[in-house]
Amino acid sequence: MKRSGIRALVVTAGVAAAVATIVALRQDTAESPASPPEPGGDTSTSDVQHDQRDVEEYWTDRRMEEAEPAPMPHEE
Repeated sequence: MKRSGIRALVVTAGVAAAVATIVALRQDTAESPASPPEPGGDTSTSDVQHDQRDVEEYWTDRRMEEAEPAPMPHEE
């Protein structure tokens, strides 16, 4: 087999492996959708729109210095 034939075979095999991987990953994602949150959980969400000026007036240098990170859940 000539070099160009071997090169074409290697490239084709690489492309086939990449396509097979992508297809397998997409099928895995499609078969396991995210589960909905359980009722009564500790998480809630809401859409809030703030005026940029109000936010800048609220977050003074002093407030920024005294701010503490929000508590994060721990995995058990």
